[in-house]
Amino acid sequence: MDGFKTGLLRRSARRNVALCWYAGLALAARPLVSLAEVDLTPYATGSYEYQSNPFYQWSGSPARAAESADSVVTLRAGMDARLLVSRQSLVATAEIRRFDYRDLTFLGRTEGTFDGAYQWALTSLVNGAVDYRHERRMVPFDELADTRELLMETEDTGTASVNLTSRQGWRLENRVKVRNLASPRPGVPDLNLHETSLHEAVRRLVKTLSVGLDGEYLSGSYNGAGQLGTPRYHQTTLQFAGERKIVGFSTFECAFGYTRRDDAIGAGVSALTGLVGYQRELSSKTSVEALLTRAVNSYVTAAGSEIDTGLALRVVWRPTAKIQVTPGFSVVRSAFPGQTFESQSSRHDRYRVAALDVRYQVLDWLSLHPYARRALRSSNVAAFGFNASAVGLELAFKESK
Repeated sequence: MDGFKTGLLRRSARRNVALCWYAGLALAARPLVSLAEVDLTPYATGSYEYQSNPFYQWSGSPARAAESADSVVTLRAGMDARLLVSRQSLVATAEIRRFDYRDLTFLGRTEGTFDGAYQWALTSLVNGAVDYRHERRMVPFDELADTRELLMETEDTGTASVNLTSRQGWRLENRVKVRNLASPRPGVPDLNLHETSLHEAVRRLVKTLSVGLDGEYLSGSYNGAGQLGTPRYHQTTLQFAGERKIVGFSTFECAFGYTRRDDAIGAGVSALTGLVGYQRELSSKTSVEALLTRAVNSYVTAAGSEIDTGLALRVVWRPTAKIQVTPGFSVVRSAFPGQTFESQSSRHDRYRVAALDVRYQVLDWLSLHPYARRALRSSNVAAFGFNASAVGLELAFKESK
């Protein structure tokens, strides 16, 4: 995108930031009167899972010889809450998770999540939301290489949005998002990622069809990265977007455009980006979903960037009212421009995952969930390749509505 378009997008986004926050906070301060509905739903799950390669290490790794398959017991407990007041709603979920391994006891850990959203509407033409999510979790081993160390990361994300719709069918969407990720990696225990993004979209609504233009400006920085990479970057995305939704039958969405990322030393990443998604109800018992995406993302492990192209396929089959069978497959091709590994001038990965989930609603409050996963990643840098399998059984306890 040339300088004029970038400047225009930045100025337009800044003009709407105050509107996003002030509108959301003003409505949040209004008295909660005329209480319509309050829902509190506790839940708990317990699962047993066998993992063939807990550390996602390649077969040639020296550490792999000392590592064996293991099993893990996972316990989760949480609460879903929902408060409805006139045109407003407050939704929140709090969850705590405990993982205990049979042999790899040092991987035992406690994780937690809090997710809250305040959704408001002044009229049918003006609405918005304020969202906040906090999560503490383990750094996934598929983001590391030749690592057996337990590392915990913390992520905080806040979002505020305002949407304006005219009676002639035009819609203006404004969103500001702030993300903080404290994610230690081997050799960089204080690695932290901070991102702020401003998203603007103009849509034209015609019955079941929505078309328009999307623009996003993102500013990010790595702190505590040492010599890993450049500390600051800016990313601009402009896309043409469309969606067609027929309730109970199908949904088609697409976006095509261009993304450019520049960092502090003048290097950059640019790529055609977008998505194509399709969901179709084949019958009252079967539906299919397909999603093709291409995006420029942050590669936290090396404090750099990556270009991801992915395809995901899923089938949902409900032979009875109590049983749901969901096979799925996904593949992601990733390129890491400007990053050298061993003798390779750049790194390229292909990550494939096959999954099968079966859910059986035994009672109104009890469900069984057997599942299986198979993950395989090939890479031109051997240390990042692996194959891993997992099978498990989960019991879920949740009050039915």
